[in-house]
Amino acid sequence: MALRATRDESGSSLYMMHCSSCHGDNGQGSSIAPSLIGRSAADIHLMLDTGRMPAAVPYVNEIHKQPSFTYKQMTAIVSYVESFTPSESQASRTLPLVMPGDINHGRALFAENCAACHGAAGNGGSVGYADVAPSLMNASVFQVAEAIRAGPGPMPRFGPDVLSDQDVSDIAHYINYVQTQSDAPESINAGGLSLGHIGPVAEGFIAWVFGIGLLTLFIRAIGTSTT
Repeated sequence: MALRATRDESGSSLYMMHCSSCHGDNGQGSSIAPSLIGRSAADIHLMLDTGRMPAAVPYVNEIHKQPSFTYKQMTAIVSYVESFTPSESQASRTLPLVMPGDINHGRALFAENCAACHGAAGNGGSVGYADVAPSLMNASVFQVAEAIRAGPGPMPRFGPDVLSDQDVSDIAHYINYVQTQSDAPESINAGGLSLGHIGPVAEGFIAWVFGIGLLTLFIRAIGTSTT
């Protein structure tokens, strides 16, 4: 059964204490935070569940960290925020349905829809400007499903017309497989030194430094042998 954001009266006080100063008393947004009106339950819950909200600094690409709220508190806040848009469809108020997944099918779907930004191994990367596709290595199965349905930041939102609940579950369980299994498919780790998956600029710089160092030693060795 899909998780539902149930009404909890503490949601209003939690929202007013931790969210309203930026997002407004009625979720209308402000000069330092976007409006929450019309946002899906998956979107709001993902931001809380991954610790991206409350944000320490406005309009900064927040990273995944420990959440500030308990699961019960997150559910209460989501329910309260959803009350700002009473005309929203029931589907948007329902958190993703996660079921047992097909890892092989998830791998194919991930390669087709996710790897271009998150990387073949799900380690994340830059997608331009100040936007980053985060690493998925600390994301739970449910958080991956939430992100697919919510489309946070520059990520596109994949609705049921694009990816079914089973497709979403397959991708989420494939990510979990990559996180936990030492015998993950060869395409996930092509071999060589990862350099901590720092990124192409940093890794290219290291390659240049190493190569120039070898070239310098080679030139000095030639000079020494000819004198």
